[in-house]
Amino acid sequence: MIPRTQLFENPWFVRPAPEPPSLPVGTLPRQHARLPCGDVTYLRHGSGPPLLLVHGVPTSARLWEPLLGDLGAHFDCIAPDLLGLGRSRAAPGGDVSSPGQATMLEQLLDHLGIDDVLLALHDQGGAHGLRFLDRCGDRVRAVVMADVVCYDNWEVPAVRLIARACRWPRAVHALTRAGLVEGPMRRAWPFPQTAFRGPLPAGMVDEWMAPMRNGGADLDAFAGYMRGQSAEHTADTARIVRGFTKPALVIWAAHDYFLMPSWGVRLARDLPGAPDDPVLLPFAGHFFHADVPRTAAGIYVDFLTAV
Repeated sequence: MIPRTQLFENPWFVRPAPEPPSLPVGTLPRQHARLPCGDVTYLRHGSGPPLLLVHGVPTSARLWEPLLGDLGAHFDCIAPDLLGLGRSRAAPGGDVSSPGQATMLEQLLDHLGIDDVLLALHDQGGAHGLRFLDRCGDRVRAVVMADVVCYDNWEVPAVRLIARACRWPRAVHALTRAGLVEGPMRRAWPFPQTAFRGPLPAGMVDEWMAPMRNGGADLDAFAGYMRGQSAEHTADTARIVRGFTKPALVIWAAHDYFLMPSWGVRLARDLPGAPDDPVLLPFAGHFFHADVPRTAAGIYVDFLTAV
């Protein structure tokens, strides 16, 4: 399936090669914290002011790993797996929606003895981060929002399809084991549309596909996360961001086929502490972490060290 925007591009255009990651996916060991909200795993790397990095769906903390080598030279980078994704698991009956994820971020900082942080958000991590800013904005020194879920841009068709399928996790597991899910997702849609310069790193995709392959508790946790998300948690985006007056920056992948850069323009103009226009990442897709990790990390470093 070809995104509509590609139908009008020069078919002979040679895409730039992906930039090499500063840390390959799978380099860092996961660390573990047992919190009231559940068992949370996270990556931690570097030294300096604490930087909390929040991923989205269907990703894990390892989404940030290609940037962490560069970021870790300046910051104490902490990237948790969201409850229900990666290796983090909510307590029985725990809340995996945006308010519940915001609680997890708050409890993790308390557990690590960190009073205030720099904050980086991506994808559905934007929805969770909005609830965190609304509740704990006094703990955030500055925020960078990149290709985030905000306003009423949720949910995109790819996520809607996965969320609907997660109503029947056993069927998803059976179809995956039969080879009817992973192949089409890797070769046709949606994974080929998530990066622009080349395929996503195999380690990244393997981790995201693991719940569907493994079934059981892993798939139940993933399906619970997918069913627990709602657009209602971004309905008051404008109110929250207009109330956050500390330094802010909006970054957006120029070739994001899921969340158009127009959303970044709107967000930047609503954030009082941000420049009026987002910083565009050239020739990069929604998961720009695989396309331009060094360029993106440089933008984060320049902005956050100035803070």
